[in-house]
Amino acid sequence: MRITPLVARLRRYPVTVVVTAVTVALVAAARLNGSEPDFPHHPPVACVALLALLVATAVSERAIGSVRTIVVGLVVPTVAILLTRVAVTVGAALGEAHAEVAHGQQLMAPSTVAVALFAASSAALPTQRRWRVRTVLWTVTITLLLFAGHGSDVARALAALLGVASGALVLGRASRPARRDPLSVRTVVTAALAALGSGSLVTLVVPDPDGVLSPFADAMTDRAVVLVGALLLLAAWLVSHGRRAGVVVAVTVLVVVTAVLADAFVIEPMTADALQWQGLGLDEIEWQITLIGAWVVPAGVLLAVLLLRDRLVRGRFRAATSTTDLVAMLRDGDAGTLGHMGTWRGNAVWSHPEGLGAVAYRVRGDVALTVSDPVCCADDRAAVIAGFVVHCDQNGWTPAFTSVHAPVREVLAAEGWTALPVGVEAVLDVTTFDLRGKRRQDLRTASNRADREGVRDEWTRLEALDAEQRAQVEAICTRWAADRRLPEMGFTLGGFRELDDPDVRLALAVDAEERVVAVTSWLPVYAHGTLIGYTLDVMRRGDSGMPGVIEFLIARTALRSREAGLTMLSLSGTPLAAHDPTARGVLDRGSLLVSRVLEPVYGFRSLQRFKEKFGAAHEPLWLVVPTPLHVPRVARALASAYVPGFRPRHLLELGRAHRAAAGARS
Repeated sequence: MRITPLVARLRRYPVTVVVTAVTVALVAAARLNGSEPDFPHHPPVACVALLALLVATAVSERAIGSVRTIVVGLVVPTVAILLTRVAVTVGAALGEAHAEVAHGQQLMAPSTVAVALFAASSAALPTQRRWRVRTVLWTVTITLLLFAGHGSDVARALAALLGVASGALVLGRASRPARRDPLSVRTVVTAALAALGSGSLVTLVVPDPDGVLSPFADAMTDRAVVLVGALLLLAAWLVSHGRRAGVVVAVTVLVVVTAVLADAFVIEPMTADALQWQGLGLDEIEWQITLIGAWVVPAGVLLAVLLLRDRLVRGRFRAATSTTDLVAMLRDGDAGTLGHMGTWRGNAVWSHPEGLGAVAYRVRGDVALTVSDPVCCADDRAAVIAGFVVHCDQNGWTPAFTSVHAPVREVLAAEGWTALPVGVEAVLDVTTFDLRGKRRQDLRTASNRADREGVRDEWTRLEALDAEQRAQVEAICTRWAADRRLPEMGFTLGGFRELDDPDVRLALAVDAEERVVAVTSWLPVYAHGTLIGYTLDVMRRGDSGMPGVIEFLIARTALRSREAGLTMLSLSGTPLAAHDPTARGVLDRGSLLVSRVLEPVYGFRSLQRFKEKFGAAHEPLWLVVPTPLHVPRVARALASAYVPGFRPRHLLELGRAHRAAAGARS
C-alpha cells in the first residue's frame, strides 16, 4: 500500500498529531473556561494558549524529537508545579501574604507546557534565534509573574527556567551564548518598557491581581492605565527601532507615572504617618515593601532610559574609516569581485575596532544595506560580520547583507539568518578563454566585423581622455539613461559618475573616424595584495555603434587580461536572475515574477542571456536578513537604494513598456 507524503509526515510527528486532536476536541466541546487560571472567563485567551501549545509541540518535536518532547512536556511542567506547590504551602504556613493568596489556586495551564517546550527547543536554535525566543519567553513570564502574581504564573516562570536547563541537558549544548553580549542594551530596555506597558494592561483583565507590581495600576483610573500601557508599548516599539521619539515618550510617561506613584505610595503615607516599620508583622512589612517597589521599578526604568539614551537612539552615521582607507584595504584584503563598489559616493564605511576588516554599506530608512561582502581575510570574516551586526544594533538599524557570496551566507546561516536568492554573477576564467569553438561564434563575428569596419579597442582611464573623448563618453552614458522609461538604477550599478576613478579602467570602442561608439568600465579585483582581474560595471553603446560592439569589447578585455597574467573577469551580477531555472520555490517564483515585470525596461533576463555567450561560471548572489519578518522592510530599502527616483507615475511608463513589448512580439 502506497503511503502518501502527508501520511508519512504525520507519522514522523505523532506527538503533534495527538496534541492537535486533543486541542480540536477541547475547542469543539467548548471546555475552555478555567483552562488558563489568569483568564478564567476569557475563551479567546484559552484558544490562544492552546494554539501556542500546538505550535510549541510542533516546534519541539521537530527540534529535539518525539520522545524528548514527551519527556519535557510532562516532566518539566510537573516539576514546576510541584515546586510551586511546595513554595506556596511553606510561604502560607509562614504567613507570607502572596503565598496565602496563591494557596489553593489552580496551577496547571496549557501555557505552562507551551513555555516549557519553547524554552527547551530553543537550545536547538542558532544563537540569535535562541536568544530572541528566550527574550520573548522571559518578558512574557516575568511580566505575568510581577503583575498577575497567581500561582500559575510562578509555575509558568519555573517551567521556563527548567525548560532552558532541560534543553541544554538533552541536547548537550550549553545554554550560554556562543558570542559575547547576545542581548543588547536596546533589547533589555525595550523588554522593560514592554513589560511595564503590557503588565499594567494585564491588571485590568486578570481577576484579583496579586503580583508585587500589581499596585502599579492602583493609583490611576482604568482609562489612565490603558493610556499609560498603550504609550509604554508604543515607546518600546519606537526604542526597538532606535527612534528618539521612543525615548521622549518613555521619559514623559515614566516621569508622570513615577510622580503619581511616589505621591500615592511614599509621600502621602509618610505625611499621614502611615508608613511605619515597627511592630508590624511579616505580611504588613511585605506590603509596605510592595508599595515602595511599585514606585521604585518604574523609577529605575526611567533612570535607565535617561542614562542610556545615547545608546538607544540611532545616531547619524560617522564613517569609521575614509574611502581612501577602504581602497587600501581592498588591495590588501579579500572583498570579492564586487568590493570596489563600496568606494562609490553615497556609501558609508564601518571598520572593525581591531582593524580586522571593513564593511561598506548604505542606510535607507532603518536598514543598513551592505555593498556585497566584507573587506577582510577569510579567517576574520565571521568576526567582522559579528562586529558590523553589533554596530547596526547600536544605531537602531536592521543589517541586510546584500548581494553577498556563499561564504558570507554560510557564516550568517549558521546563526539562523534567512537567505534569499537575488541574482547570479557570471565569472570568466581568462586563463582558458579564447575565441575558438562553436560557443564563441558570436564573439568571433563581432571581432571580425570590428576589424573590417576599422573599430579598435582602447584600454584607458577617464582622466587620460581629452575633452572631446570625455564628452563623447558622457554623451553615450547619459543618452542611454535618458532613453529609459524608468529612472536609472544605482547602488551596485554604476553610471558615468563612477567612471571618474583612477582605479577604474575603461575599454572604449573607437571607430575609424576616431569617435567613441561604445563604453565599458572595469573595477579592479584584488586578492591578498595582488590584482587578479576586473569586474564589468558600465556597458553602453552609442547610436552609431555596430551590432556586437559590446561583445567585441568584453572579448578583447578578456584576451588582454590573459596576456597581462590575470586570472578572472567578472561580468558582474544580474539582478533577479534565478539561481536554478527549474526551481519552483516561493522565493524563486517571486524573483522570476519581479524580473518579468521589470524586463521591458531594465532587461534583466536579456542581460543574463547576453552573458551566457562568454561561457562564464555562474555564482549565486544572496540577500541575507535576520528573520523572514524583516524581508518586507529590507525590500523597501532595496527599492529606495536601487531606484531612488522612482515615483508612482513611473508605473504608467512600465505599463506602456509592457504594451510596447507585447506589440513587438505580435
